[in-house]
Amino acid sequence: MKIKKEKEIPEARVELVPLIDCVFLLLIFFMCAATMSKVDAPTSVKLPIAANAAEQKDPSRRGTVNVIPVGERTPENEIATEQRPFMVYGKLVNEEELTKVMEARLKEEPTLRLYLRADRNVKFGTIKRAMGACAAAGVQDVIFATYVRDLYSGGD
Repeated sequence: MKIKKEKEIPEARVELVPLIDCVFLLLIFFMCAATMSKVDAPTSVKLPIAANAAEQKDPSRRGTVNVIPVGERTPENEIATEQRPFMVYGKLVNEEELTKVMEARLKEEPTLRLYLRADRNVKFGTIKRAMGACAAAGVQDVIFATYVRDLYSGGD
């Protein structure tokens, strides 16, 4: 058996190129995953403030319905009307269309839970119409989106 001398043993080193490649691949993966899990949330919806608001634990498998105030514009430049104040997948719909969309979504995902985002200036009757349309489709689990007031800053 031949024993190598100290000069013949190569020095151990860490290759950084494969490590950098892996880091960039992970970065791209998480950026894509974060973009896909983003809630359908237009910035024009000003959520109400609730003292007992809590962050939702599992945002996956949530259908999002936004209730837009009458006269407000959507990101697609549509104007919300009394007949079409509900925004689903970026499109304004009425009650019947909302029911159809929720029924189709429930067929795809039977354990669907609803994330209802209503502007703080929307009348309760409009929110009730959205809940009724979703209930008619068979949605049973609803979470209302709110902000919690920051007690330290006193702001919205």
